[in-house]
Amino acid sequence: MKEDKGYYSLPLEDCVERIDECLDRKKVLKSYVQEHASIDKNWDSGLMTLLCEYYSIICRYVEVMNELILTPPYADELTDEEVISIDIQKYALISSYSKLMLVDEMELKFLHKVHLFIQ
Repeated sequence: MKEDKGYYSLPLEDCVERIDECLDRKKVLKSYVQEHASIDKNWDSGLMTLLCEYYSIICRYVEVMNELILTPPYADELTDEEVISIDIQKYALISSYSKLMLVDEMELKFLHKVHLFIQ
């Protein structure tokens, strides 16, 4: 990632990989929500709140990233890899979503012993 006068350059391949990772986590989150949603007392727990929050953040993040990868890429002069250019507001948005996802993931892991990785 490079900053250039209010724009950031992101490798297209990294963006696509990140979307794929998020889609995998989204499947696991959806499964957890479906599993716990049928039990009324679970709706009063912090786990359900966290699962729903994380699911909504990841959905929005994927939407924004999908919009970004539709931007025509260009070849980086130094590395020759395809990169996309995004404005500072979009970068701040995806950066904020990324940080929120990290916090939610850590809370799931350490407070509720929930891991979102498919093996």
